Amino acid sequence: MKTFALPALLAGALCAGFTASSQAAPTFIPDLDITTFDGTELDANLYVPETAAPAGGYPTVLFTNSWMLDKHQYLLQAKELAENGYLVMSYSTRGFGVSEGLVDVAGDNSINDASVLIDWLQANYPVGKLGMAGISYGAGISLVTAAQDPRVTAVAALSGWSDVIEGLYPNNTVNLVWGTILTTTALNLDPEVDTIWANLRATEDIAGVETFAAPRSALSYVPELNSNGTAVLMSNNFADYLFKPNSMTQLYTLLDGPKKLLLNPGTHAVTETLGGNDGHIWATTFRWFDRYLKGEANGIDSEPKVDMTVRISNKLEQFDDFPVTDKSTRYYLHPRFSYFNNASMKTSSYNGWGWSNDFHGGADTKAGTGIPVISDALEGFGIPVYTNMTGINGYHAIEYNSPVFGSTFKIRGTPSLEMWIKPSKPEVQLHVHLYDTGPLGLGRLITHAPITVRNAAVGQSQKISLDLFTTSYDVPAGHVVTLAIDTEGLIYQKPADTRYEITVPYRRSQQSVLTIPHL
Repeated sequence: MKTFALPALLAGALCAGFTASSQAAPTFIPDLDITTFDGTELDANLYVPETAAPAGGYPTVLFTNSWMLDKHQYLLQAKELAENGYLVMSYSTRGFGVSEGLVDVAGDNSINDASVLIDWLQANYPVGKLGMAGISYGAGISLVTAAQDPRVTAVAALSGWSDVIEGLYPNNTVNLVWGTILTTTALNLDPEVDTIWANLRATEDIAGVETFAAPRSALSYVPELNSNGTAVLMSNNFADYLFKPNSMTQLYTLLDGPKKLLLNPGTHAVTETLGGNDGHIWATTFRWFDRYLKGEANGIDSEPKVDMTVRISNKLEQFDDFPVTDKSTRYYLHPRFSYFNNASMKTSSYNGWGWSNDFHGGADTKAGTGIPVISDALEGFGIPVYTNMTGINGYHAIEYNSPVFGSTFKIRGTPSLEMWIKPSKPEVQLHVHLYDTGPLGLGRLITHAPITVRNAAVGQSQKISLDLFTTSYDVPAGHVVTLAIDTEGLIYQKPADTRYEITVPYRRSQQSVLTIPHL
């Protein structure tokens, strides 16, 4: 593992990628109207280098816009690449900006559009190796296009997704706030998308939702990406509760070709858009294209494959692969004595008498503080949000505290929970939070995840399992880790009937275990 300060890394990366001798003023051609395969007009900008094309053609980058945005999104990045000899097109996907057509959420039409734009570039300019890049919506389209069109040599997918279901329906829980934002901000949305969202919210025709999602998810195209040998750079943010880092880490582990994974503080798309993480994401993207489109021996292919920036401190660490550690601690859940006490978790299993605790639906608690979008965005710039852990209502939640740490506890990766519950209704929801709690009872959110149990066996003990969202966090000496579980969260759709009780049994044969990976 390597650690170093981001500003020094950024300076080195920029010097390696952009030298003064290589820069020249490019020609900017705005407002291109390009007719795609079905007669739809797409709007695009183009930067053409002033330097002559090298043998084999210009290294070329096709930028794809984020949701709600358009071809102007990447003007600064496009200009910088063009000054370094790249042919660069930025376009508005169908239904956004002034491009015609309906937004189909990376459907066949949008993917075919990208291939038509590549056709147009090759017909009008000497195109060498070509890459695609984008944030959020543009990242997903770039990955799926690269899988279906082998002309795409390299991809930079920033705040992207590899699994639509995981984004909008994590652990059978409707991602209400983010799904609503997406479906209400696209003015030219394909009616099929509205139907899919309505079915998801009503928990109807989930098989149809999965059929819709599969061809729009890069995880469906791992064999194609591997066969094409696509060089894939992925960047995701720890507090991105739309496109969690988990599915991208899964995609990363399945890829055989050149690959690099950046995991950063912050929420969805904000870190990349506002230049958080000290510019490391874009600096690495430029170096990635320099290596795989221009063929420069800049060393990025021999560096550690995983760049993980620690939350709050913004310290960058590099690892050879993901998972970044094979070390973990298993914490067994032990009971509390009343609603006014916290429970505990220990490294030893529970071997006492049969015992149980309960907590109830019907109200949100302070355990969810820090999860709304604004506070997550602040975290990307090192501004923490605190929760008073002593103020969490014990009737509607349960808290388990670890022993006090004598030294820094460096969490790196994806915590997981296996928990025995006995629900009083066939549908219950749990919101699982992991906090760093200091001596004064103030907590910082480390990670979380929701889970909705549907068609549960009422009154019977059953085990639930879930992965929390991947993270990187240093718990200081003198603090504890708190597992706080309640039944409602601000960004998720709650069950229609929230008047339920969840009982947690403690038995030698029914051990509930939180597993935390760490250095």
